Amino acid sequence: MTEYLAVSIFLFIASSTLGCYVGLVNPRLSEQLMEALRSSVEPLTTQGALMLLGLILLNNASKCLGAILLGLLFGLAPLMFDVVNGFILGLLAVASAKVEAAPFSFLVKLAPHGVLEVPAMLFSVAVGLREGVAMIRKLRGEEVSLKEEAKQGLRLFVRLVLPLLLLAAVVEAFLTPLIVSLVLG
Repeated sequence: MTEYLAVSIFLFIASSTLGCYVGLVNPRLSEQLMEALRSSVEPLTTQGALMLLGLILLNNASKCLGAILLGLLFGLAPLMFDVVNGFILGLLAVASAKVEAAPFSFLVKLAPHGVLEVPAMLFSVAVGLREGVAMIRKLRGEEVSLKEEAKQGLRLFVRLVLPLLLLAAVVEAFLTPLIVSLVLG
């Protein structure tokens, strides 16, 4: 599992770096993404913290579970999930730094829940990659139990990923707004 997690982390960092680069070279793209994100998130902020928690958890859990389950399709879905999330994070970092004139504000808004959410995503990707490799090995005629791989993936989701995502959603819905108002005013 360690090697799959290492690949997941590497791809996430590489795609985040690429997202930052693209955002610097093409600032309009990062600004458009920031505006699209802002317009899609704004209606959610009026729902109340508990509803926001549920929406965040449902969104993140479904994507992480999808990365795990769709990993059986040769690991392509988790790879895309990893790379797209990293790239978007890089673009948003650049846009936020330009709009808010302080990279610090981006960290204040992201770090409290991101320290939980990103590892949950990376673990999901690692499991999906492991399942993709298992599928390839099975097609090559090796003795592999895809059913057991799927069971292990679901176990990891329930025991590790889901608790991390729940904690991240609680932090994002309840603590991050408080931290942002205290630190950024």
